[in-house]
Amino acid sequence: MCYEIKDRDQQIDVILTGFISVKEATSIRQKLFPIIQQQFHSITFHLGNVTEMDSSGLGLMLAVQKIATDYNAIITFTDVHEPLKARLLMAGITL
Repeated sequence: MCYEIKDRDQQIDVILTGFISVKEATSIRQKLFPIIQQQFHSITFHLGNVTEMDSSGLGLMLAVQKIATDYNAIITFTDVHEPLKARLLMAGITL
């Protein structure tokens, strides 16, 4: 799994690839959360190259969605393939 986090002009892009499990979710959380604790306008998760996501990855998405809501920021998930979309929706993530 690889990820890239870009932060420019209060727009955060999170580009994820591969399998998102507890190890990856923890690493992403450690890098992303200090950024989103500052003021931001929007965050976009690019999920087109994500092959699978376990409950820790889903938990990360839920936590970021809650923070975005608290900050009145926009959260977007792009290029989500159907099996992952179903799991995100079941977890309560708004697409």
